[in-house]
Amino acid sequence: MTMQPAYNRKPNTGTPEFSADPINSTYRWELHLTPGHPRNRVALLDGYSKGMGFENTNKLVLLYRKLVNPVLPYLSRCDKIIIFEQNPGLPKEFHTKLLEIMPHDYRAFGWVASDSFINEFLQSYYAEYKQTGIITPVEDRRKNVRKAFYVPELDHSKYDFKTQQELQDFCRRLVNKYSAQCMTIWYHKHAEFQPELFSTDVTGALQHQVHAAPSAEAAEAALSQITEMQSKFNTRKPQ
Repeated sequence: MTMQPAYNRKPNTGTPEFSADPINSTYRWELHLTPGHPRNRVALLDGYSKGMGFENTNKLVLLYRKLVNPVLPYLSRCDKIIIFEQNPGLPKEFHTKLLEIMPHDYRAFGWVASDSFINEFLQSYYAEYKQTGIITPVEDRRKNVRKAFYVPELDHSKYDFKTQQELQDFCRRLVNKYSAQCMTIWYHKHAEFQPELFSTDVTGALQHQVHAAPSAEAAEAALSQITEMQSKFNTRKPQ
C-alpha cells in the first residue's frame, strides 16, 4: 500500500499571507522569475517555509504541502525554482539543495531523490501539465494543514523490533528525512504497539520513585502508576 497524493486539487479561495521566518523555517526556496513576463517585476524572489501542527514536525509532509502552496503556483512565471533545506547556522550558499523545478522537468537531490511520494506527485503534476498545457490550480493548504497523511514507512503496525536499540537505530536512520522531532514523537508512540520494549525500563524507573518517595502519599502514587501501566500493557515480569 502506498501513500496517495492529493492529485484532485482544489482552487485556492484567497491569497495566502506569508511572513518570512529564517530562524524557524525548515525550507528556503528561490524563484528565478522569467524575464519579460508581464507579472514579474524582479528577477529573483526567495522565501521560507515552515508549517503548523503535524506538518511542522514531518519534513516530508511539509515539503509536499509547500510545493502545493505556495511554490508550484509560481511555476508558470519561473525559469527555475530551487528548494533548499534551511539551516540558519550556515550561509545560504551552504544550504542543502533538495529540488530544482523547471517548467517541463525537475531534478531531486539528497533524501528527496529516493522518496517515492514526492517523486510520484511531481511526475503526475508534470504529466498533467504536459497533457493540458496548463498549470492546474492547487489546493488551499490553509484548509488542510491538520489533515493526517498515511505514510507507509511510518506505519507502526509494520514493525516488530526485537530490542529498544533496534527501534532507536530505526528512528535515527529516518531523522534526516522526517526530522528529529517527528521521529522522537514516533518513538514514544510506538510504545502502544510494542509495550514490551518499554515496560521493563519504565517499571524500573517507577520502582525507584517508590523507594525515593518523600512521603507515603508519593510512594502510593508511584505504585498506582506501576499498576496502571502493567494493566494497560499487560507487562510480564522476567522469568
